Amino acid sequence: MARDAGQASHVRFVLPARCTLDFPRRGCNLSFSAIGLMGTSCQIAGCHNDTPPALAERRFCVLHFTLTLETSCSEMRRETALGNAPQERLREIMKFITENGECLARVATSGLHLTDDLKARILSTFLTLMNLRENLDRSNMRSSFGRSGHIR
Repeated sequence: MARDAGQASHVRFVLPARCTLDFPRRGCNLSFSAIGLMGTSCQIAGCHNDTPPALAERRFCVLHFTLTLETSCSEMRRETALGNAPQERLREIMKFITENGECLARVATSGLHLTDDLKARILSTFLTLMNLRENLDRSNMRSSFGRSGHIR
């Protein structure tokens, strides 16, 4: 509680929820401060977009999250294309697909007001994750069967 020195009848309360309850001589004012209520900013240098709650831990805006996923998926697709990746690595990639697909679904269905471009990018990223999964399945088939069609 703080009192203004010039006015004995003026009392101002600062509440922990970043709102102020102000009692001047006439009336009552309740004001909310935006300080601390904004989400964290995207970690990409130069990007000033806020991160949605589903991406707060990763500190990415929706655009940079989808771009990062697309890049990671292309690298993993190249890595698994020949069918030489060890089983442990394939399990890691499956976990990556599952966790990021679920996170992307939370972002897409969270009620954020997304532009049509971002909606299209999210759908494209889902398709990329699905294609990577199919690639893994094909890679597993190639490593299970030799050129003659017999199990190695």
